[in-house]
Amino acid sequence: MSKVSTEEIRSFVLQELDEPLRALGHEPGELPDEFDLHESGVIDSFGILELITALEDRFSLEIDYENLDPEELTKVGPFARYVSQQTAGPA
Repeated sequence: MSKVSTEEIRSFVLQELDEPLRALGHEPGELPDEFDLHESGVIDSFGILELITALEDRFSLEIDYENLDPEELTKVGPFARYVSQQTAGPA
């Protein structure tokens, strides 16, 4: 698995969710790191699974989400940072 930057992950997530974000009046490029995709209604539980699958397919990843706080799973910044850290391998 090769290192994928936090910005690459964030950009992919926002690109994938561009339409629902805009439909709810959000500008994807201006979302704060703590923006919660689930609480805001941008994505539902099934959508989270679809997003994870699309992310893993796009970057050829297999990410272990066991250590990610469930509350952070739907927040743009923490999610992107966690995935990026996972691709970096052991410290």
